[in-house]
Amino acid sequence: MNKLIITLTIICGVSFASYYDVGEIVSDTHQNITKSTCYAGSGYEIGDPWSLADWNGATNGGHYNVIFIDMSASW
Repeated sequence: MNKLIITLTIICGVSFASYYDVGEIVSDTHQNITKSTCYAGSGYEIGDPWSLADWNGATNGGHYNVIFIDMSASW
């Protein structure tokens, strides 16, 4: 039973681990997901709402940006 649970956990983890690969463009749907700011900077204060669309020149009034998203865990 434990092996089944571990196997299913690994399969689910690998299946959903990454939606995008290096160089891919984030979809409009994902760009419009709003999150709360947890670290002040770039014109945002803690608690301000933001989305990736804020950095897209096609949707923010023509101010284009290149961003690098690095996500890692320390476990």
